[in-house]
Amino acid sequence: ARQGGSGIDDPRPTAMKPQGEQVVDCGSKTIQDAHHFAHEAMATVFEIYITDDDETYARQGAQAAFAEVDRLELEMSRFISNSDISRLNDAVPGEIVDFGMDVFECLSRARDMYDKTSGAFDISVGALYSCWLNDDRTLRQPSDEELARACELTGLDHLKLSDEDFSAEVLTEGVQFDLGGIGKGYAAEKMAEILREWSLGQALVLAGASSVLSVSVPEGMTGWPIKLRHPGNREDVLARFELTEGAISGSGKQKGQHIIDARSVEGVPVEGRVAAWAMAPDAVAADALSTAFMLLSAEEIDDYCLANPGTAAIIVPHVGSEKSSGRVVESFGQGRGLNSPLR
Repeated sequence: ARQGGSGIDDPRPTAMKPQGEQVVDCGSKTIQDAHHFAHEAMATVFEIYITDDDETYARQGAQAAFAEVDRLELEMSRFISNSDISRLNDAVPGEIVDFGMDVFECLSRARDMYDKTSGAFDISVGALYSCWLNDDRTLRQPSDEELARACELTGLDHLKLSDEDFSAEVLTEGVQFDLGGIGKGYAAEKMAEILREWSLGQALVLAGASSVLSVSVPEGMTGWPIKLRHPGNREDVLARFELTEGAISGSGKQKGQHIIDARSVEGVPVEGRVAAWAMAPDAVAADALSTAFMLLSAEEIDDYCLANPGTAAIIVPHVGSEKSSGRVVESFGQGRGLNSPLR
């Protein structure tokens, strides 16, 4: 039998997500009997909250889910020399690279999100970041030749995927791919599959402190309580709601960080936004969209949410704008898994 449970309290000070600080904060001490488990992987901390009578069984299920994350990291990390992604980055034009099913599916989703966001989400921007940033992540001024070459090496048109044999061909030498902006969301979805297989579906998965996936809501609860906090002031709660299904992911721009819009002809750093949150039916889309919504215009975000049911966004306006100094935020769409209005 399942029983309603209690509190989600995430005390870590940082989000681990490359785009910024902790920008999603689950409510504290509101789900009394939830078992909590944590595991470090993919340069962040994955967490699971499970409501179940048997803590030992819940722990075993959580361990199985964490083992899946470790397996995926071995295949997806560009920092592991024999991973599928490293082999893709080392491939020469015309070489066919075979993948496991998960890496191929993740690449396919990345390509889909690239197309849907008109390139605002792009896993091939490594050359541009290397061009504009020093090793310590400070901004440098590249030469015109460096910048032109980096732009030539950016874009998923340089990658040809084959659905027939789950392989890919790199069409241009030197393009660098990185699944960091979508891999954690994909891992969260795979963790949810494991938990369902273990009949532990009344659970919440956190992929770092900035991404949350509702597997399902425990009996006796109306939803998982979520707070969205301003990345520059954690005392400033921008929105409260309950998540019943789907996922939410946030990106926040820290001081000294730079955002590069690969869609621009020059591929230059842009002002970006203070923070962006995306709500979507699955964690992969939410993860990718929170990055894309840092760059897309308000009109583009509104059009995306209208065209994709179950998608919503909350934006803290651009740094330096009149709105950014006040309490005003912009919201778009309506997330399917929200049982109370964004406020």
